[in-house]
Amino acid sequence: MDNQEIIKKFIQSEIMRNKNAAVLSNSVSLIETGVIDSLSIQVLIAFLEKKFSIRITDDEVVPENFETIEAIGNLVQQCQSTQGSRC
Repeated sequence: MDNQEIIKKFIQSEIMRNKNAAVLSNSVSLIETGVIDSLSIQVLIAFLEKKFSIRITDDEVVPENFETIEAIGNLVQQCQSTQGSRC
């Protein structure tokens, strides 16, 4: 399972609580559709840091990085490529 699928499953089960999961694709705007808000972004960050052994800095917590599952996957990949360093 790739990073985007792991992220999608977490959002569906923990943030959306399996509501309206049919609207969730890797390119749909999570912010515009109301899937995530500032509180759920914090929950998502805690999950990402633990699951992928990364550290997301405050500078990386911008709407563009959490707009879509693709954007979140790219952020995770960027953090992983720094090999334990901060993003």
